[in-house]
Amino acid sequence: MDPIYLKINKMKQLHLIALLIIAMAFSASAQTKIAKTAAKKHTLLIVLTHADDFISIAPLIPKYAAEGHAVYYLALTGTIDSTTMVPGGIMYSQMQCAASALGFREATAFVDPNNQERQMRSVAWNARHIIASIDSIKPDVVMTWGPDGLTGNMRHTLVSNVVTRVFQQQSLLKHKPRKLYYITYPESLLPDDRMPLGVMAAGSNANNNEAGPFGTVTDVFITTVINAKDYLKQTRSALACFSLIKRDENKQWQEQWYERLATTLGGKVYLRLVFPVTTGKETDIFKGL
Repeated sequence: MDPIYLKINKMKQLHLIALLIIAMAFSASAQTKIAKTAAKKHTLLIVLTHADDFISIAPLIPKYAAEGHAVYYLALTGTIDSTTMVPGGIMYSQMQCAASALGFREATAFVDPNNQERQMRSVAWNARHIIASIDSIKPDVVMTWGPDGLTGNMRHTLVSNVVTRVFQQQSLLKHKPRKLYYITYPESLLPDDRMPLGVMAAGSNANNNEAGPFGTVTDVFITTVINAKDYLKQTRSALACFSLIKRDENKQWQEQWYERLATTLGGKVYLRLVFPVTTGKETDIFKGL
């Protein structure tokens, strides 16, 4: 056989082998990158006030839990819950039931012993628990009430204020979260002619005198919309855990909240990214992390 032909054929074989090695290396590199991306999970800490407060954003929790992210809840309540929001207490137990239904990794609660006459002590007390929780849980993202507290409840707004202060002064923290979100309800979806300031909104007109409107947010200020409509079944299960919120009219309270989350909000959760500041829009709280 012609030696020149053999040489050319051998060169072709070597060229094919080289191409095969390059392709295998590229495939391995791509698979490694994909695996790293798929394995990248995050941690969310939600800091609110009462046992049932996370119902306001309930569909978001099982969505992120199902994606493999760790979701934690911290309730910083007051002396009104001094016997019910401790381990073994009725509201604490119902909170644990709902947390399990939604997929929280853990739900904890602390009762602030300070009354309204000791507000500065209350701020410091809440701050210490928030700092300790952030340093222990190490969340990438923190979520809390906006300045309206959604319902106008003064302890809601206190918790919002202290969470914001702790987050923005990160020298207080060993672990430094990357993002802070406020819970928002869009003005366009919950229109109301009544003044939302100086009143309380219980989210229900069942057996209470706190039927004021929610503190809503003008839509242009809402940065983040999470579509969680596939997780309304878990939301209903969580609502069923709270059997004493409105006593005899509790069923009405549960149905009103489910209707609000499923129909009025369409299974979506609306948020405002506070830190870092942005003018963009997003559909995932872990975007950019």
